[in-house]
Amino acid sequence: MKKFFTLVFLALTASSIFAQDKPAGKVHGYLFGDYFYKLGGNATEVSSSQYSKVEKDYQAFQFRRLYLYYDHTFSEKFAAQFLLEGNDGSLDGKDRYGVFVKTAYLEWKDVIPYASIGIGLYPTPTWSWGVSEKIWNYRSVEKTVADFRKLGSAVDLGIALRGKFDAEGNYGYGLMIGNGSGVAAEKNKHKKYYGVLNAKPAKGFIVEAYADYEPADFDKDRTTLKGFAGYQTADITFGVEALQQVQKKSSKTGADQTVFAIALFAWAPLTNGLNGFVRYDFYNPDTKVSNEGFNENFFTVGLDYMPIKDVHIMPNLWINSFSDKSPASINKDADVVARVTFYFVYK
Repeated sequence: MKKFFTLVFLALTASSIFAQDKPAGKVHGYLFGDYFYKLGGNATEVSSSQYSKVEKDYQAFQFRRLYLYYDHTFSEKFAAQFLLEGNDGSLDGKDRYGVFVKTAYLEWKDVIPYASIGIGLYPTPTWSWGVSEKIWNYRSVEKTVADFRKLGSAVDLGIALRGKFDAEGNYGYGLMIGNGSGVAAEKNKHKKYYGVLNAKPAKGFIVEAYADYEPADFDKDRTTLKGFAGYQTADITFGVEALQQVQKKSSKTGADQTVFAIALFAWAPLTNGLNGFVRYDFYNPDTKVSNEGFNENFFTVGLDYMPIKDVHIMPNLWINSFSDKSPASINKDADVVARVTFYFVYK
């Protein structure tokens, strides 16, 4: 299957290069990874942390994401995208980096004033439509909080309407219906419903309200509410994002669960070609349980050195710590990782 998609991609690329008319397609992408050294943590205490299974004092170079896009323009109204992704979770049986289809969709632009319809394997409004992730600006260092805690998916197979209420683009909206299974095939009859509103009420300010709902037969109904507020100038960027996900058990067994998370971040240019960034997240896997389990606290701080515009070298400290919710005050070692992250964009 991988060979098939690779051949399709090469054929599309070749047709755009050798066509006599002006090429309608564009190939571009980006890559990021790290050299990391795990300074602290216990590999036997598995959590949602990406380094929880890594032994202390382990060190390695790693790719965390490889993106290869093919964008095709049919006309002013119609465009398509095909994206291949490789990451540290897409390894084959011999631990070699593999790829999978991340997006594959057709978009009909201005189908109504200021709005477009997309159909296919399409980015969701959960975090992929560019508000919280774009303002945070450092996806290459860490995912936004909903993504980090696996409380949604970046893409879904379905149909979406996204647009603006005004010509200036200060007030936007989006609706989507999808399978709810991300890049995987559908496994039940139910669909996932998404909605988002965003606004720029004043210069530098941006706010967003988001909700989704996914029913289920034998697992859990999921309802997610999320809010974001950010402020951005040439000198500094601030952002705060909070979410709650209610996982209601649809069968008679098991208990309902309410997840809560909040993230605060800031970044700013320090000198020409050098930024600084910092972020803190709080995560409670179940607010209904107060006497067992652990809350998690994520913290990262680092520098972003840019020798040229599309090349980033980012030394950073990555920490995910734990606080016991029970009266026993059980100690659980924090995952502490020193990293040098590299990130570059090719167009």
